[in-house]
Amino acid sequence: MKTIGIIGGMGPMATVDLMQKIILATDAREDQEHIHLLIDNNTDIPDRTAAILGQGTSPVPELLKSADRLTAQGADFLIMGCNTAHFFLPLMMPFLKIPFISMIEATAEFCQQQGLKKVGLLASAGTCHSGIYQRALHYAGIETIQPDEAQETAIHDMIYTGVKAGRDYYDTTQVRKVLADMTAAGAEAFILGCTEMPLAISQYQLEGNFLDATQILAEKAAAAAGAKVISRLPAGKAVLSTEISTY
Repeated sequence: MKTIGIIGGMGPMATVDLMQKIILATDAREDQEHIHLLIDNNTDIPDRTAAILGQGTSPVPELLKSADRLTAQGADFLIMGCNTAHFFLPLMMPFLKIPFISMIEATAEFCQQQGLKKVGLLASAGTCHSGIYQRALHYAGIETIQPDEAQETAIHDMIYTGVKAGRDYYDTTQVRKVLADMTAAGAEAFILGCTEMPLAISQYQLEGNFLDATQILAEKAAAAAGAKVISRLPAGKAVLSTEISTY
């Protein structure tokens, strides 16, 4: 099987979540049937949202350092669990020496296969403002219901003040209202467009029709590596392509 290189550290627990989902998605009976994973948990990568909003340092140099380290160690292709970091992928691509599977493109592909027409985007302010999901979903013929400013603030606060800060308890009243309002606006499902969002859903026991972008990426990467995949995604639709896209 191929070796997967994970550009991690954005944040560390989200990196563990992606790794665990790849392992659990692999139909293996013994250690030797699992995928070789290389992880660069690079916590020196600057905050992606701050960079997008013009309030911080570009993460591209550190992202490329991680990519180079993983390539040198023998990775066959690269992935990264941070949704927001995909905004910088076009700047990275000319310098990458091996293919890269985009979480954003994989998620848009999955939504299209599910026959969805309108989806809500639950993400950090950086991801929402970057337009990365909106463009990919539009290309797939899907309308994005994006949080307004107050809704975006509520989601962003849960990500940073709740999950990233390691708080076991967080008052999700405002986030639950966001989910209800976006559902009323026509959202058929919600893309968890931040790697901390799946953790928040579980940790704070939120309810809804959620599409875990990390799970989608994990299963696509496992299939691309050559593993037999145990899918935890909604059943009854087409399986994600095993082709390794290069963005």
